[in-house]
Amino acid sequence: MYKFLRKPARIVGYLGLALLLASALFWMSCSEKQQSATGPERSAALTASNLGRVMAVQNRHTDRLMEIDGVEGTATGLSANGTPVMKVYAEREGVAGIPSSVDGILVEVEVTGKFYAQALTKQYRPVPIGVSVGNNNECAVGTIGCVVEKGGQQYILSNNHVLARQNAAAIGEDIVQPGRYDTKPKCANKVSTDKVADLSAFVPIVFSTSANNRVDAAIALFSTTDFTCATLPAYYGLPSSTTVAATVGLAIKKVGRTSSLTTGTVTAINATVNVGYSAGTARFTGQIVTTGISRSGDSGSLVVTNDGNNNPVGLLYAGSSTATVLNPINEVLSTSQMGNLTICSQ
Repeated sequence: MYKFLRKPARIVGYLGLALLLASALFWMSCSEKQQSATGPERSAALTASNLGRVMAVQNRHTDRLMEIDGVEGTATGLSANGTPVMKVYAEREGVAGIPSSVDGILVEVEVTGKFYAQALTKQYRPVPIGVSVGNNNECAVGTIGCVVEKGGQQYILSNNHVLARQNAAAIGEDIVQPGRYDTKPKCANKVSTDKVADLSAFVPIVFSTSANNRVDAAIALFSTTDFTCATLPAYYGLPSSTTVAATVGLAIKKVGRTSSLTTGTVTAINATVNVGYSAGTARFTGQIVTTGISRSGDSGSLVVTNDGNNNPVGLLYAGSSTATVLNPINEVLSTSQMGNLTICSQ
């Protein structure tokens, strides 16, 4: 995803606006503590059990809470002292009607403001991951998340709103690197030199606050053999093909078109968020929230574990000035619309 975190993951140049993500982002802080040989297992089991209880309560009350004017989302996370809590994300200070607890679970309000869907802006050959990309039919930009494989062919993985123009694109449309917003002069049509792929499939976004969108994703079949599955050499290199599920406190990193390499942590899981796009507002469920690791133009970035394994965790697609929102990567890779995808790791 990224375009700038404060703006849509991709930038729509001719509008001069970033995609507004009115999403519920949440972030938790966790510190690593050394524990005794028996301590970690007991703590992990207790935390998992308590987080499960909070998730159940969150799911029961999310629809009611998100009817409150100024509530942008809910999530399950940890308080500063490590207690499992239900997070409520507010557009502003003083939103009325948010309870201090529900069903015995503490509610923690975090003022995040509105969230925006999210620079490596030059033309790069071979085409690496983590750099500018876009649909040639609009002056916009996002990020190549990674290379995925299906049936012996290789595809760019990014967001629907980066590659498929928020459902408006036709299969086969030209995908260019860099995106047209990053051309010189800005928005120039250089498809003859910049085309790298053809739009192949995308998961439609349902623009409704009663919908249950799960991913903002699209793939494009490479039309060139001049690409690599790795980041530029200065960054982390190859992602792993082995994915991991997000957990609260997990250390993460990403490479994106705008903010380059950034690191952070997962602060909340099971998030329900309202995301504002130029085409309307869409509700997403089952999402991951992290500390603010993105800016506008970073949309589409692959988020991986911040260790030597580089295990994929999520696909970045939205954010605000303080938080970033991801689709769980396993959901992205297994959608019926795009088929079963495998991340290229060599």
